[in-house]
Amino acid sequence: MKYSFITPRPKPFLSLFSKMWVIFILSMSGFMLLFDGYLAYEIRSFKTGMVDLTSERETLEKRIDEDDEIIGLILRQKALAEEIFSNNTLLKESMKNLFDLVPDQITLKKVEMERNSLILYGVTPTQDTFNFLLAAPLKSIFHTSNTNFYLTKEGWYNFVSVNKIIAEESIGD
Repeated sequence: MKYSFITPRPKPFLSLFSKMWVIFILSMSGFMLLFDGYLAYEIRSFKTGMVDLTSERETLEKRIDEDDEIIGLILRQKALAEEIFSNNTLLKESMKNLFDLVPDQITLKKVEMERNSLILYGVTPTQDTFNFLLAAPLKSIFHTSNTNFYLTKEGWYNFVSVNKIIAEESIGD
C-alpha cells in the first residue's frame, strides 16, 4: 500500500538553506582565521620594526651627542680664534702706536711686550731727550716706569726701560 502520490525522495541531512549558512559560516571562519594570521604577522612585523627603530633612535641620539660635542669644540675654537684675532689686531695697533710714539732722536734696538709689561732697549743722545720725549708718554700709559741708562763709547746712552701695568686684581688687595 502506498500512501503517497509521489515517489519518496531521500531527504537531505541539511537543507539548501542550511548548507548555505554552513558554507557562509565556514567561509567567514576561514576568512577570520586568515585575517587573524595577517594581524599576527603585522603585529610581529611592527614589533621588529619598533625594535629596529629604537636601536636606530639610540644610534642617532649618540650621533647627535657626538655632533653636539664637536659643535661645542668648534665653537670654543672659534671663540679662541676670534680672541686671538682681536688680540693680534690690538697688538698690531699697540705696536703701531708705540712706534709712532718713539721720536726720531731715539733708536729702539729691542722691544719685549707681554700682557702687562713693555721692556724697551735702545739708544738716546741724552737722558733728558729720553725723559722728555719718551718717558712722559710711557708714564701716562703704564702704572710703573723705570729706566736705566748706560753710557756708550760714542757718548750716547743705551737705555732699558721697564714699564708695567698693575693688574686690576692686585690693585684691590
